[in-house]
Amino acid sequence: MSDIDESQFFSFLRDRVAQRTKTEADAIGMDMSLADLGLQSIDAVLVCGEVEDRFGVEVDPADIFEHDTLGEFARAILKRAGA
Repeated sequence: MSDIDESQFFSFLRDRVAQRTKTEADAIGMDMSLADLGLQSIDAVLVCGEVEDRFGVEVDPADIFEHDTLGEFARAILKRAGA
């Protein structure tokens, strides 16, 4: 994970959230609330599974909803992964 660029990781998450919420990725900012975007619990499970598969860092789906924005969630995961 440490060789993954922060902006690439943000882009990956934004794209996955866009796919799950049926929102245009370009319309999703890192300062947007995931709840306001309509992210549901099942979506959180799927997004976290994709993060685990792609980056090898274990993520509890509840972690998504412990952060106010997509950017805060992404930074927490990057910090945990040691990036």
